[in-house]
Parts: sequence; structure tokens; C-alpha cells
Amino acid sequence: MYMNTGKKCKCGFTVGDPMIIPKTKYNKKGYFWLSMGYSAKPTEVVFQCQTCGEIIATSTDEEIIEKYRYNSDIIQ
Repeated sequence: MYMNTGKKCKCGFTVGDPMIIPKTKYNKKGYFWLSMGYSAKPTEVVFQCQTCGEIIATSTDEEIIEKYRYNSDIIQ
């Protein structure tokens, strides 16, 4: 499932551009399991511009979470 809200950051990038990176968020229990070396399921994925740092989209959709679960940065 591809997510594109059409919203642009200050730099003019949208979801799907190489400068917009997905980052995963976890709840407290998820952070605990990650700190113990186990895998945990994210609760949300945010899409953030690498240049300006603006978050242009968020998703709690299960398909989006699974798509970016293992290949994204962790945001706190």
C-alpha cells in the first residue's frame, strides 16, 4: 500500500521522494523489548524530511507499519 497525502515539506518534497524517510514509533512496552534485544512491532510510522526535519505524514495503518517495520529509523 503506497501512502501519498500530497502534502509537501518546506523543501518541496512529498512522500515517495528519496529525501523523505520513514521512521517508526513504539509504545513504552515496545521500547522495553527493543532495549532487551528483542523485536517489537511499531505503533506508528512517520515520514520526515531529511533536510528540514518536517514530518509531513503519519500512519497507523497495519500494512504501512509492516512495510517499514524493519527498514526504517526509530524516532522517540
